[in-house]
Amino acid sequence: MSNVYSETAARPPVKTRPAKTRYDRVMLFLHWSVALLILVAFAIAQGRGLVPRGPERTALMDLHRSLGVLVLALVALRMVWRAVSPPPPMPADTAPLLLLAAKAGHLALYALMIAVPLAGVLMTQANGHPVSVFGLFTLPALVGEDKAFGHTLEEAHEFLGTAIIVLAGLHAAAALVHQYVLKDGTLNRMLPWGNR
Repeated sequence: MSNVYSETAARPPVKTRPAKTRYDRVMLFLHWSVALLILVAFAIAQGRGLVPRGPERTALMDLHRSLGVLVLALVALRMVWRAVSPPPPMPADTAPLLLLAAKAGHLALYALMIAVPLAGVLMTQANGHPVSVFGLFTLPALVGEDKAFGHTLEEAHEFLGTAIIVLAGLHAAAALVHQYVLKDGTLNRMLPWGNR
């Protein structure tokens, strides 16, 4: 009995990794890149009326579509990375209702980050135009020309585009409430300059 005890006592303690408290660098890059791309694409869409119809506006909208395709690609990568490197848990004392709201908000944001650019691509193609991505390649046609369908998709794209900005604003407001009202450090998990 003493031999077993002494052998157990002699073993070095097993080192466990500390609990993850922040998103990793890849997720930080993906999060802030997608946020910036969405804001720029939205600004282009809102400001397109300031540019006269012609080659300049066409180039501007080509850029808008290219940014949307890039958002789709980065969101797909983000979803894969999230599965490979799960996010840090919320603070242990987070109320269940807040946890549920956070999950619902994230699901809605992911759904919109896919739906908005996808609706834009389909709308463009249904209106009989190719989708060129930064002039490097053209997306294969997913739908044939159908102006009525294109009009429906245009309305959906605009509505969902506004919805994603509103939801992103609520997401940012919630992060600020966590930081400055609840003071639970949730925002620090996603800030590039936060404590590591």
